[in-house]
Amino acid sequence: MTPLGDRPDHLRTDGDWLARHIAGLVALGLGALAFIVVAVTQHQLWETPDPRISVPAFALTAVAAVASIARRERAYPLWLLGLGLAAAALVLGWFLMVAVIVAATAVLLLILHSVM
Repeated sequence: MTPLGDRPDHLRTDGDWLARHIAGLVALGLGALAFIVVAVTQHQLWETPDPRISVPAFALTAVAAVASIARRERAYPLWLLGLGLAAAALVLGWFLMVAVIVAATAVLLLILHSVM
């Protein structure tokens, strides 16, 4: 223990970072898996994803995120990213269409900015 308190997780020298953040990593893995599975099983881009796949995947990811919070892992980026990916899988068609519109707008703004 230092005079100013405990060191942050990334500065500790004990080397068991993985064991201390296992629930956060599980949440990230489940969220990424949910996003990939929903994206692969979706027939058309604008179609609503199958709730038999996306809702249980989101629920499992949420349980892992709550477990990470309950264990006080301080792995907020891990479970937030996993939960965000699982939530995006719930509305994948809308998410991808908005992403395309935002990307096209950004490209158009860059072109207009360089011309004017």
